[in-house]
Amino acid sequence: MLGEKIATRRKQLGWSQTDLARTIGIAPSRISEFESGLKTDCNLSTAKRLARALGCSIDYLAGTWDEEEEHASAAGAPTSVGKGAGARG
Repeated sequence: MLGEKIATRRKQLGWSQTDLARTIGIAPSRISEFESGLKTDCNLSTAKRLARALGCSIDYLAGTWDEEEEHASAAGAPTSVGKGAGARG
């Protein structure tokens, strides 16, 4: 799933694997490994850089929620995670 999300966003931006790799400072082979499914996880630092470069959230890349839930959240629908007493917003 991670690799599919990376490939989708990268292609939407019109970038090659090399373009993305250079942008976030990793080897192009690592992008290829993610996209082909050979590598299915990454550290937080790499995830942050990928998300920032691709203009999406780490949650999107990780597939934390399915797309229906993402659309509902974006539309302002309530989600199962609400603002707690200590939440800022």
